[in-house]
Formats: sequence, C-alpha cells, structure tokens
Amino acid sequence: MAERKPIVLTLFSLMLAALGGFFAGPSAAGEAGLPTVRFVQSGRTASSWPLFIGEEKKFFQKHGIYLEEIIIRGGTNTARAVLSNTIPIGRINPDYVIDAMEKGAKVKIISGAMEKIPYDVVARPEIKSGADLKGKTVGVDSLTGGTTLMLREVFEKAYKLSDKDYKLLVVGTSPDRYAALKGGSVHVTFMGPPFNLRARREGFTKLTTFHEHLGPIQFVVQFGNADYIKSNRSDVVSFVKGMAEATRWLYDPKNKEEALAIYVKILKSTREAAEADYRFMIEEFKPFPVDGAVNKQAIEKTLDLRVKAGKYEGKKIPSYLNYVDTSLVEEAKKQLGIK
Repeated sequence: MAERKPIVLTLFSLMLAALGGFFAGPSAAGEAGLPTVRFVQSGRTASSWPLFIGEEKKFFQKHGIYLEEIIIRGGTNTARAVLSNTIPIGRINPDYVIDAMEKGAKVKIISGAMEKIPYDVVARPEIKSGADLKGKTVGVDSLTGGTTLMLREVFEKAYKLSDKDYKLLVVGTSPDRYAALKGGSVHVTFMGPPFNLRARREGFTKLTTFHEHLGPIQFVVQFGNADYIKSNRSDVVSFVKGMAEATRWLYDPKNKEEALAIYVKILKSTREAAEADYRFMIEEFKPFPVDGAVNKQAIEKTLDLRVKAGKYEGKKIPSYLNYVDTSLVEEAKKQLGIK
C-alpha cells in the first residue's frame, strides 16, 4: 500500500489558502468519489496513532469520507486554519479552542483525542533535580497556551517554583523542543513519545511526568468550524466514527503487529521505538478515548488551570459544555452501536 503523505503548509501558503487560491472547494471528491474532509494538525507523532490507523485501514472511507491530512506547524497557525474555515477540522490542545470561542470565534470541540497527557519533563544531563531549574530556560510551544499552563502547574506542585524562577523560550512542537534541548538553546522542556524515550536513551534527565501532578486532563481534542459542522454534519459524524473505530482497533492486542508496522511506516521509525511507544501508550497509559467522547473530569481540569491563570477574574466560570458539541459523538456512538 502506498503511503498517504500529508500536505505540509507554511504560514504563507495558509494565507493563500484563506484567499481561496490553494484548495478546491469543500465538495471536492476524494478517493472513489467520496467527499473530501480536510484535517489539520501541527505535526506527526505517536499521539496521532489512531489517525494513522484510520487512514491506513481506510476506516474513514468505510464511513463515507476521504480524509486529507494537512500539517501546519504551530498551534496558533493550526487554530487559525480552522477559525477561517480554510481547513474545517483539526486537532489541538483545547485551550486554543476555548480562547478562540471566548473571543467570538465560530468553532466547536467535536470530540476528544487524548484525555491524559504523556509528557515527561526532560532536562540536560547536568540538571539532576528540580532545584537545578532556577534561572534556567524552558522550551515551550507558546507563552500562554494550554501546555504552558500545565507546565507551570507541574513546576509549582513538584518543585515549588513560581513563573519568576525560570525563563520561557518558544521553540515549537515536540520535535522542535527535542532539537532545542539537544542543541543547548534550552535547559529543560517537555516531550511525549517518541522524543521523551529517545532523549532518555541519549542521557538526558527525566525529572517528572505531567500526569503524576495533573492527573487526567484534556490534552488534545478534535475541533471544527461551526459553519462547516452545520452544513456538513454527516461528514463530521463520519470522521468521529472513523476515529472511534480506529482507536478500538488499535487497542485490540490481536492487531499489535500491524499497528507497529503502520507506526514504523508513517513515522519513519525503528521497530524498537515503535515497540517502546506501543508498550507505554497502548498497553499501559491508554490516553485515547475509545468512543471519541470528551472526558468530563479531564476537560474540567483544563478549565481549572484557566481559572488559576486568571482568565475569569470577576466573571462566572463557564461550563465545559459551552465549548463542546457532545451531540456529534452521541450520534456517532449510536450509529456504531457503542453504549
């Protein structure tokens, strides 16, 4: 089977797309005449494993759509693509979606992608403990985004560090943060598979994990442009069904060998790295929801961190239901026969 390669866009090409000069219209036909649903994420890592399964096993085609995967580096640019309806659905940390909605953007969270966060806090070899972090530079993907709020909470709980005790440097997503740590431009950062496991093998220091201090938290969601959801509801439900079926397939032990082969193919990885990620992500940590639902406890923790960051001073704290269209997952579950 030929590899399905994602389209990779720069910020400039995204701007061209927003002007209507890059993509065909939303009714463009994909494989076998199926409607094409464009989907954006900021990079390819093990956190997208169910998506890769859905693509390679043709679960999206099974449910009546052709998914066109598009890579745009950076959470802000990913969010901008969906806000503009240039690319109608995508995956991102929910904090970006909540921020956008509170500023009036017409977007909605449509399903959960990861309800636990598989990040390690990883430091250069000379740093042995949290006490060594004072005055150091921390690599992040944004200054105010959801993962940065999580990192501040972890540093406070684990090491009693305030945001004045260290400096933040925006370096990008997990691959960029891994490169920045290796290159020495940051002293410490946070990474998920496979980069956290790779860094540990190379002698970098694992200080702690996000999950140890945060517990369940909505790390990643799928979200969509509200206008697109309204006018293409059946296609969005088909996407949710494809993701749910792919996740259940991935968790089934009898599919392990094929799942590893897909991982190696898509991520250009070694068998050893694939097995390590499978052991952690699929057999032990299990962050992917089997029905696509947004976890109530996890999304409320996301809102708790926003409250702590002063997002709602003098205001009523909103319900997570303000941001999530739960009816899409419920419809998908009903059609799949999932209780």
